[in-house]
Amino acid sequence: MSTGTKSPYVGPLVVDVTTLKDHLVDYAPGAQVGLKHEKPGIGDVLIELKEAKNGPLAAAGISTEIVTRIESRTVTIDEIRKHKAVARKIYEVLGETEADLENAREGDIAIVARGAQTAAQHLDAGTKAHFEKTLKYYSQIADKAVATRKKNAATNEEGVE
Repeated sequence: MSTGTKSPYVGPLVVDVTTLKDHLVDYAPGAQVGLKHEKPGIGDVLIELKEAKNGPLAAAGISTEIVTRIESRTVTIDEIRKHKAVARKIYEVLGETEADLENAREGDIAIVARGAQTAAQHLDAGTKAHFEKTLKYYSQIADKAVATRKKNAATNEEGVE
């Protein structure tokens, strides 16, 4: 049983990356090894390069096109990160919703199983036959607990001798 509270999700339900379609890539598993990643201080570098477009780049013999590409890629990276944040939240919500629905379904199965057990005890023993798979499913946790208790008892007995 969950001790946390749940509330309806009111955030975005769609992540549309259509505007990024010309930038999207798909690497094979493990193929990203060796790619370089952003390091601390990128913000300061971007400011410095923007300021350098007004002369220092030309003086160093570096095309301003390179800085323009860096700026364009930075805008795309920022857009990707916004989409990833929304996608992560949707993924989290989907996982939590799945768990919540599984829990509710297990509760409903327990109601059916207990009802069938009660009906078999008090009304008609043949009722159990109609719910054989449900009762077996429902009793899995109890059966596992019994097996664990037996195993622990056997281990304790071996240790006592």
